[in-house]
Amino acid sequence: MGGEIAQLITMTLPTFLVAIAGFVLAGIFMPKARTAAILVLIASLLSLVHIAYMCLQQFVLIEMLYDDKISSDLFALISSGIYNGLYLIISALMLGAAFSGRHQPVTNAPQNPAINTNAAPHRGGLVLTLGLLGVLLFAPVGIVAWILGSKDLAAMRQGNMDNSGEGMTLAGKVLGILATVMFIVGILVVIAAVAIVATSYRGF
Repeated sequence: MGGEIAQLITMTLPTFLVAIAGFVLAGIFMPKARTAAILVLIASLLSLVHIAYMCLQQFVLIEMLYDDKISSDLFALISSGIYNGLYLIISALMLGAAFSGRHQPVTNAPQNPAINTNAAPHRGGLVLTLGLLGVLLFAPVGIVAWILGSKDLAAMRQGNMDNSGEGMTLAGKVLGILATVMFIVGILVVIAAVAIVATSYRGF
């Protein structure tokens, strides 16, 4: 039982981190970008639903499969359907949040031509996209999002870069940090698994 719980924690930890980051980002952007924040909030809630299903699968469905209460084909159909469905919906919501309101004109903030006339254009869209790719597809990309986000935010604070993309840059940096943590956790899990397997072989 202890081994099953440890395995479940290992499986659900990345999804849980994504959900927590989503709640944090939703809280940050709710006053400024309500639509994007709501989409991220829904995606985070679905991530928790994903974790709940993983627990259900581990402690209920697998036992039903072992007891021949459900067939292996039905088990595979349910698992793949729910996993793929939730993944596609969460990915679509995150991408929708990244690009929502991108074409809305900024009319409320008056521009002062004497300030930041030589500021470089922001790369908020790039940083956010890299952060999303790191979380959803390939975690090492998140390291790039973290580095670029930190560099660009510092440039914005110094007035050397257009600060209108500060929100997207911050979101991309947070996602990059999350992807990096997931990457490190994954490496540690692999090392631990290799060590356990090696110990088992030595036992023979």
